[in-house]
Amino acid sequence: MARTGNNQERVKIQNTESIKEIIYKYGPISRAEIADMLHLTPPTITTNVANLIQQGMVYECDSEEKKESSVGRRRILIDFVQHAKYAIGVECGYHGMMICLVDIRCNVIAEHRYADKMDDYEETLNTVARHIQELLDEVKVPRKKVAGIGIVFPGFVDQNNGILRYGAINKWKDKPVVRDLEARTGFSCIMENNARGCAIGEEMCIEKPRPETFAYFLVSRGLGCPMVIRNRLHVGEMTGAGEVGHMVVDPHGPICPTCGNRGCLEGICSEQAIRRRCRQAMQAGIPTLLTEICVDPENPQIEEILKAQNCEDRVVCTIMEDAINYLGIGLANIINFMNPPLVIMDGCILQNEVNQKRLIEVTRNNLFSLDVAEVNIEFVSFNKFRTAKGAAALAIRKFVLQEGR
Repeated sequence: MARTGNNQERVKIQNTESIKEIIYKYGPISRAEIADMLHLTPPTITTNVANLIQQGMVYECDSEEKKESSVGRRRILIDFVQHAKYAIGVECGYHGMMICLVDIRCNVIAEHRYADKMDDYEETLNTVARHIQELLDEVKVPRKKVAGIGIVFPGFVDQNNGILRYGAINKWKDKPVVRDLEARTGFSCIMENNARGCAIGEEMCIEKPRPETFAYFLVSRGLGCPMVIRNRLHVGEMTGAGEVGHMVVDPHGPICPTCGNRGCLEGICSEQAIRRRCRQAMQAGIPTLLTEICVDPENPQIEEILKAQNCEDRVVCTIMEDAINYLGIGLANIINFMNPPLVIMDGCILQNEVNQKRLIEVTRNNLFSLDVAEVNIEFVSFNKFRTAKGAAALAIRKFVLQEGR
């Protein structure tokens, strides 16, 4: 009997979560449409929706479309109450510490960038907790309305156990971030890799609908390409899926400082690799505009390198073209293997139209049986807060739509 009761309770939870996901993705939506999409009975939908209304999570609204008959009633639709819950997103990444607060629909309420050093693990988490409280004090959102925190790092994240197995920035290993941040803030917390956080944010925050399956290719100081498959982020058995940066494309290439292998994508065409080659060119005394543009020639920034490229500096253009060539080969490999209908390209170097055109050309030349027109390659605008917003979306999914399971 206990087993039957447990099964019934599990089914009830699954139904509730499925209903919330449908409302989130397609709302405003009618009860009848929810029932049709989930193949559930109208009474099941009515009961669950009534409970959500009582909790203050969803509300009824009128359809703007009237029936043709003048006496017809407007349809009653269901949608989320935007300010019923909030979530906090945190990125500890290459551009600093980014923190944002969003409502249920991932509309940004406030966002801040902090320049705190992130060398010491304990000090970093103390700083994150302090800035979170400062943000809540600023916007005057009650703590009881905060569903939870999402935090992302570049590196190898074990989301299931809340452990940062390897942090790409400070080489932290096996840090129980979720446990430690929950203890400092009092909020539920979930952690993810930065690229996978971007993919979740793209799926949940974008106004225009995305296909059920797509790839999100992030080009930053490292590279990642997580896949959303049938509306679910693919994380792999060890939660390390999407690490395409360590796909070897040239066995005789440079040694990657992260993985130690030769010729992986990250070692050839990441921002770090591009900056390294530019620095080496200046150290070798090769004539380049970078010597005039860079504030610190020993530490050229990607924005300075792009400026030199826009000025058609020969050295920089050659370095960037090489990087884009290998990036295109990597992208073609992903498309050949996974056949996603959409690949979203995100990265500072991809804001340059020349680089976009070159990437598509190289990708086209390396595709098998597909034409590049059959795969939608979309370049998104560069936004330093995109990853933090994705972290907040992760918290909305975990602690609002999935009830923290």
